[in-house]
Amino acid sequence: MLCLIAMTVCCRAGVSQSPVIATFNAREIHRDEFERFLELKMGEFDTADLSDSIRSQMLDEYIKRRLVLDDAARLGISIGSAEMEQTTQDNPEMKSTVATAATREELARDLLVEKYYKQVALKDVRVSPEEVQQYIEKNQSRLTDRPGFLVREIRVQSRDEADKLHREVTEAHRDFASVARLHSDAPNTGQSGLAHYDEGQLPDVLEKAVKQLRPGDVSPVIESNYGFHIFKLEQRTLPHAMEERRSKLDDRRAQLTEELIARKNQQNVDGALERLTSAATIKINDSALGFTYTGTLRHN
Repeated sequence: MLCLIAMTVCCRAGVSQSPVIATFNAREIHRDEFERFLELKMGEFDTADLSDSIRSQMLDEYIKRRLVLDDAARLGISIGSAEMEQTTQDNPEMKSTVATAATREELARDLLVEKYYKQVALKDVRVSPEEVQQYIEKNQSRLTDRPGFLVREIRVQSRDEADKLHREVTEAHRDFASVARLHSDAPNTGQSGLAHYDEGQLPDVLEKAVKQLRPGDVSPVIESNYGFHIFKLEQRTLPHAMEERRSKLDDRRAQLTEELIARKNQQNVDGALERLTSAATIKINDSALGFTYTGTLRHN
């Protein structure tokens, strides 16, 4: 099924009258197909408002995605109808998203990319007991039970962009989590900016600002050595009662183990993508893009 989808993409690109914005391994990427990808991934957000930085990141993601799909086809990895149906049954909220051919194809590609990573990038991932113990010892401070903050964070590298995003989440009342997911460059962007910090874990200038917030409040723009930050306090967390601490300690050890596995998985996925992009011939056609490209694939 997915091989047919990959062929559909190529055929569609071959007859498109839209400008060619990039090529990879002599395969053309047309502006209209990239715009369709943006619309499907951005959902309710107006793609016309996306910054050059976000568009560049999404173009990089689209090119890497196409490389993965091509390699999956080369290896004979595909997604069948039964797997599609199982996905919609396991996730009832997806049923409405597969109503059109375009969204159904995109869901199939998502499943194929995930299957490729499992079969190719993650097949040999192992975590030894020694690695787990070393990771727990390295993060021993996170096993303590101290007061803390559950916050969402937006971090960018310019004051102007930070001020603009601050107005969007305060004056325009845009959803803070969605803005963080789309615009933040903090490590917790994949969690829509959500992170938990114990007291004393954040740099002083940031912790001082967070401590002044009440749940639901949004901080002003704060400058640090890492960039310009905006925080929203979701809730304060307190130490657990003595009888709860032992079970919570076990939970945190289990969480650290899962975190180590997730890190190794991500390293292997990143390595697989690096191998694909390094071996590919990628060219960006700046004159046809319609935005200033600031991505990372130009060197190919």
